[in-house]
Amino acid sequence: MSDENRLDKTNVVDGDTLKVRLDEARNAPPALILLMGPTGVMGKQWPLGKSEIIIGREPTCDIHLDEKSMSKKHAKITIDGEQVNIIDLQSTNGTEVDSNKLVPHIPTLLKNNDTIKLGNVIFKFLSQGQIEAMTHATSYDRGTTDGLTRIFNKAATLAHLEESFKKAKLTDTNLSLIVFDLDHFKKVNDTYGHQGGDYVLREVASVVKNQLIRSGDIFGRYGGEEFVVVLYGSPLRRACDVAERIRSTIEKQQFLFGDKQIPVTVSLGVCCMDATIPTPEVLFAKADQALYKSKGSGRNRVSTL
Repeated sequence: MSDENRLDKTNVVDGDTLKVRLDEARNAPPALILLMGPTGVMGKQWPLGKSEIIIGREPTCDIHLDEKSMSKKHAKITIDGEQVNIIDLQSTNGTEVDSNKLVPHIPTLLKNNDTIKLGNVIFKFLSQGQIEAMTHATSYDRGTTDGLTRIFNKAATLAHLEESFKKAKLTDTNLSLIVFDLDHFKKVNDTYGHQGGDYVLREVASVVKNQLIRSGDIFGRYGGEEFVVVLYGSPLRRACDVAERIRSTIEKQQFLFGDKQIPVTVSLGVCCMDATIPTPEVLFAKADQALYKSKGSGRNRVSTL
C-alpha cells in the first residue's frame, strides 16, 4: 500500500461512529483528572456523578488519595444542575483554584479546564459534555487494563487491593481475597499452541467477570495464568462460596477452540483480612499460600489456611 493510500485510509472516519462518539461526549458528566499526585494514579479520572463528592486522604472519601499534604477530608464538590462548586473544608494546607486560595466553607464555581490544588495534589476540572473526558478515560483505561483479557492488569489490581485494605481497616469492614490460576496451563499451550492458551485466558476472564462476581468487585490478571479477585465487604464464608462457584463453573464450561474442546480447571486460594494481617501484601501472601495448598492437594479445588 502506498503512503498516500495509507494516509487516506487512516483519515477516513465512519460518520455513524463519529456521531455516536460525539453523543457520548455530550452526555459525559463533569470530571476531575489527576495531574499531579501519587504516581500510581497519575492521569486517573473521576466522573462527578453525585450531588456531593468529598475529596481527601481518608479512605472513606469519595475521591481518596494517600497523600500526606491533603487533609483527611480536604474539600467538597457540589453539583446543582450544570453548576459545579468546590468548597474547602478548612483543610490544613488549603485549596486553590487557578492559583486563587479559597476561603474555607465558601463555595467557588468551577469552570472548564480550571486547575484545583489541594495541598500538593493538582486536579484538572472538565465541565459536562467535554470530549476530552472521554479521551482521558480511554488513555487511563489502557494503562490499567490487561491487553489480552480486558480486566485490570497487575499494577492496577495491587493498587485497588491496597486502597480496599486501608478502607476496610478504617471502617472495620470485611475484606477477602481470592487468588486462582489455571491448572496445567503449560500443557494447554503445548497442545493447542499459544493462540489456544490466549483463547482460554480470555474466556476464563470473561466468564468470571460477567457471570460470577459483582460489578463492584476488583478482578485482575496478576500474571501468566494467575488471577485475583478482591471482595470488599465479604466475609470468608461468602468468599469461599464465590471461589467454589468459579471453580465449578470453569470445570463445566465448554472451551471450544476451533473444532477442539479444551478441558480447563482452576485451583483457588482464599483469605480474609483479620487482626493478624497488618498489610495487603500479607493478605495476598496468605491467599497465595492457600492457592498452593490447593495445587498440592490435587488441584481443581478451593483452599483456605
